[in-house]
Amino acid sequence: MSIYRLFKRKILVFSTILLLLLSALVLLGFLFIHLGYGSSSIIYEYRFNRIMAASLVGLILGLTGALLQSSLRNPLVDHYILGIGSGGVFAVMLFYLVSSATAALALLTIVAGIGGLAALIITIMVAEAVGGSDVAYVLAGIGVNSMFSGASLLLSYIVASKNPFIAYALVGSFVAVDPGWIPLLIFLSILSFILYIFTAKPLNALLIGDEYAAQQGYNPRVARLLIVLLSGVIGASVVACCGLIGFIGLVSPHIARLLLGTSDNRMVPVIAGIVGALLLLLSDNFSRLILAGPFLVSVGEVPAGAIVSLFGAPFFLSIMIRRFRGRGA
Repeated sequence: MSIYRLFKRKILVFSTILLLLLSALVLLGFLFIHLGYGSSSIIYEYRFNRIMAASLVGLILGLTGALLQSSLRNPLVDHYILGIGSGGVFAVMLFYLVSSATAALALLTIVAGIGGLAALIITIMVAEAVGGSDVAYVLAGIGVNSMFSGASLLLSYIVASKNPFIAYALVGSFVAVDPGWIPLLIFLSILSFILYIFTAKPLNALLIGDEYAAQQGYNPRVARLLIVLLSGVIGASVVACCGLIGFIGLVSPHIARLLLGTSDNRMVPVIAGIVGALLLLLSDNFSRLILAGPFLVSVGEVPAGAIVSLFGAPFFLSIMIRRFRGRGA
């Protein structure tokens, strides 16, 4: 028990060390790339950027997914289920449709964030209109997700002539990784950690109940709204880089809670971020090294988002079955 309490008190130190190690890894990686010679340095740069992008995206989705689940007190939600990711994809494709110029990554990030925020607001409004229960949020999110996904699929056929890689945004891929992604993803990761540090205690209070949160000096409605909106916008912003990655934000917090044996938001979000980074990195390596290697040489690489969804969807269904078993119709 003493070891557990010590770990709980030192979680912020652990997260700070993790950020320092990540920064050191980035610095060493860039030094290694720029000290390389010939065509091999291009290969190293591509591989390094791809590893960093997959890890950072997984970190962001895992951490903000844990914040979404805790703020809504619903273990069945994430950016994908709530329609945030598909809203971001739709906004990016709509921007390409109406704009003839190639947009900067920063502008696409803002566009994706706005699209994800719009989808989140629609989901919340629909869910609250029918009672705001666990089932209401899940069903509303599935409906909004389907609506924006279908619209994005239609737009993809139109804008593919402007950007041949736009189809990867529908399933999420790191094939067209760009060095410009890394500074943006590092910035979003830092924002995620800042949000986690300042919301850990309010989220723990909200988990107990709104009355307890009010007694602790937090306005439950304002705190919940701000956390949900900020987490949603940060999660939607990664769409501008790699497209729609589903279920990482759903699976990672559950694995983190299982490993820690607690729902304490001083620990769960940061561990969920680490788990998300590992899961997405493994999924990308699996699609790049195994599926695109001996099995699908003539077809090409399978996007990492498809691999994540393949294993994430059964996990989601198992959570639903366990949660609602015995409740009746």
